[in-house]
Amino acid sequence: MEIKVFNVALTQLLPICKIVSIVLLCISTTLLISACEPSNDLSKPMADTEKEHSQSNQKTSISTFEIPVSEKDKIEAIYGWLDSNTILYAEKKDGTDFPQLMEWNVETNASTIYYQPASDFTEVSISPSGMHVMISSFTSSGKASITILDRTGNPQYSLVIPAYELAFDWNAYQEGMLFVTSFYEDWTYSSYVINAEEQTVRSLDFPQPFAQWDSENGLMFLDWNRNEPALTAPLERKALNDVAEENLMLDVIHFKKVKTALMTIQVETEKQDRGTYAFYDDTNKPIHSFSVPLLKSFSDWVIPAYDIIEKDKELVTFVPIESKDADQYESKFTLTKMNWETGAQEELMKDMENEPLSCSLDGNLCLYGNQFEKIIDMKTHQIKNLF
Repeated sequence: MEIKVFNVALTQLLPICKIVSIVLLCISTTLLISACEPSNDLSKPMADTEKEHSQSNQKTSISTFEIPVSEKDKIEAIYGWLDSNTILYAEKKDGTDFPQLMEWNVETNASTIYYQPASDFTEVSISPSGMHVMISSFTSSGKASITILDRTGNPQYSLVIPAYELAFDWNAYQEGMLFVTSFYEDWTYSSYVINAEEQTVRSLDFPQPFAQWDSENGLMFLDWNRNEPALTAPLERKALNDVAEENLMLDVIHFKKVKTALMTIQVETEKQDRGTYAFYDDTNKPIHSFSVPLLKSFSDWVIPAYDIIEKDKELVTFVPIESKDADQYESKFTLTKMNWETGAQEELMKDMENEPLSCSLDGNLCLYGNQFEKIIDMKTHQIKNLF
């Protein structure tokens, strides 16, 4: 079945946001978990015991999961979760000019049309709550068309801005609001705040093109030096209506802000080949931290794929076996779960490839793979191809 991916990887085009993805399709079915007391150092050996799994409490076995599509039609892309049971994907019907957005319920196996666009689209993004979806496309004249849909797939707000590429971040504190950066052909940029609920767009003078909301009216960002390449940057905060910037911490290589927590990754001072994943509450008070091996490329650090299950206060991520240069690393990764409230950590699956993850809102299932073509049952550790 033919697959086509429309996602545009802006991070591959800018030195400050490079992402290295190891594209191999070999998955081990070895199922291991830790039987040790929680440890903050994943390099230490962890005792493993065989985990007994009961299917009786499973509403649906993932062995039955398969997106219903006819032989004449084809799946163009899978985008993520609208809720704990519903996956959003694009399907190209036989004889049609453009793909349509579909939603598929993994429990009922029902597939219905979410949105039928009048033209082709390039990128699709789902808000953290699943209540809004943004689709975008680009014209030959250097403009981007943006449409924001509500949960039922009805267009809520549409606009056109000058752009050759887009970067954006959903506001988890206010539904339907996005921070959007449009890049021009020479990689200069403009920033905007879009409010789909109020149907407004506001031009914004912002110091960095990549930022994440930390409140209804404030954003966090890594303040990279534009003139000199660097491996770390200070984490800053800026309110929309304030000229001043607030420094939060120094020497950060990556961060992720969700509604109830902040995650940062920093290189350890005494062990430059290891990194610390640190978590902070909504007042930026430290909660827990975890030490992991780091992989380094020539010009930046490799951040393995991860997703955050905010409901359970858990980070699900791939952890390398050892610290090494990325181009010399031949081992695979361990899918690991870390709870930032209790400090507990658990090895879920070993010998995995470092490929993108997108987990359902309840954390029971995770899409996996460079095209989200697989699904992982997080309770039984089974993996199934979706088509």
